Amino acid sequence: MVKLAPLFLLLCSFPVTAFAEYGGSPRTIPLQTFKDRFTTGELVDISAAYAEDAYIRNVVSKLSDIGNVDLDGPIIKNSMVYLISKSIISLDRSREILK
Repeated sequence: MVKLAPLFLLLCSFPVTAFAEYGGSPRTIPLQTFKDRFTTGELVDISAAYAEDAYIRNVVSKLSDIGNVDLDGPIIKNSMVYLISKSIISLDRSREILK
């Protein structure tokens, strides 16, 4: 877990826009729109990791029960840090996905 700390700090350094700029609500998008932000290769890698990684299975399960994804929420932020730590996505791709 200690190895994730620097990645978490990097991910937290993304610019955070005040809720006021979004009409007082968090940045949310439909789940399918969020999935569409990943490349085919990234989705294949996530699917391959799903079979052996309990953390990824847990996140996929949580996401399957929601209609909209909060891009600034802890589930998404922590999951992106985890995917970076597993070299499934890069830091630059994470930033792009969370725009």
